[in-house]
Amino acid sequence: MTGDLLLRAAARIYTLADGPKDRPRAGAEMAALGVREGWSVVVRDGTIAWAGPDADLPADKVPAGAAELDCRGRALLPGLVDSHTHLVWGGDRKDELEMRLAGADYEAIFAAGGGILSSVRKTRERDDEALFAESAKRLQRMLRAGTTAVEIKSGYGLDLDTELRQLRVARRLAKETGVRVVTTCLAAHALPAELRDRPEGREEFVGRVCDEVLPAVVAAGLADFCDVFCDRGAFTPEETRRILHRARALGLPIRLHANEFGHTGGALLAAEFGARSADHLLHLDDGERAALRDAGVVATLLPGTSLVLGKGFADGRALVKAGVPVAVATDCNPGSCALESLSMVLALACYGNRLSPAEAVTATTHNAAASLGLHDERGRVEVGLAGDLVLLATDDVRDLVYHAGSPLIDAVVHRGRVVAR
Repeated sequence: MTGDLLLRAAARIYTLADGPKDRPRAGAEMAALGVREGWSVVVRDGTIAWAGPDADLPADKVPAGAAELDCRGRALLPGLVDSHTHLVWGGDRKDELEMRLAGADYEAIFAAGGGILSSVRKTRERDDEALFAESAKRLQRMLRAGTTAVEIKSGYGLDLDTELRQLRVARRLAKETGVRVVTTCLAAHALPAELRDRPEGREEFVGRVCDEVLPAVVAAGLADFCDVFCDRGAFTPEETRRILHRARALGLPIRLHANEFGHTGGALLAAEFGARSADHLLHLDDGERAALRDAGVVATLLPGTSLVLGKGFADGRALVKAGVPVAVATDCNPGSCALESLSMVLALACYGNRLSPAEAVTATTHNAAASLGLHDERGRVEVGLAGDLVLLATDDVRDLVYHAGSPLIDAVVHRGRVVAR
């Protein structure tokens, strides 16, 4: 559902309109955020129809009956774009909290029956309605925290039926909430339990992904991207390459989980295949950063996962210096990071990944949108783009970092309607 809205006389609007619009940006200073003072914005039918100085607002640009939001003394920025989530899953893994906080590593939790296979069991057990209801609650909380577009991966099915159900639920979330959803098939997230004890299990599963899951997903029109967890304990570069060749043959662009646990080949594969995004990237050397830059791959950083797991943070400063465009996302998932607030994760990217506030804002708006192929519809405050905006209870976007975690979001505008206040 769309609406008409006049957002009046913001102290500052961070338009993100200065700089390239058709590609992600490598680095940003405050001046590059396209700051405009005293501007108003008109949203008509869910789309930005006018933006400019409040004193120049033409009366005929404001739709009859449009609602009005007073933005004086406050800052306005584009709706946030969360470009890496696993939002659709069943159940939870809160029972692992104490184990992790007491020092148990992933392997110990897995041996105790937890980890990703626990989420797979619970997701397979849920019917479509239960899966939708649980996921919709998470999406609504993300929306209230300022996220108006989200990428959602499958990967808690590890079988054809459940992978398809996860992606159908993601499409349904978009239809019933209006939130812009981009879907990614991550069938190669882990080896399913039923194949782990069989010598030929890995080969059989990779074959299933290539020959059954990906063709079915594409035939049903359920995925916009393909992803693979290419890392230690997941899928090897050789297995990943086979899956990526199949995805590319089927017309699916590529995203990639890479280099979370070491220099395990994922980053170089992302560069080789011209992936839209390589994600995690805790371990990179100068050659790997250069390969990502030269291939035009967006480096998507997930500082929430580092925080929750007590691991090191990816070196965002080195990526920026190397000229690699950076996005930041929550990695919202049931185990390693159930954080839903991208506005808080934005601050973690500064303190953990050493991004500047301007770079973190760019990373969660324009760059995230560009990594998803959405640069022509969102990520900036610009005529013709989506009327999705975030109004802060401050006149300076740096307060999201300076006062990280404080309730600084005054209002969220989604498709021209105030959905949170």
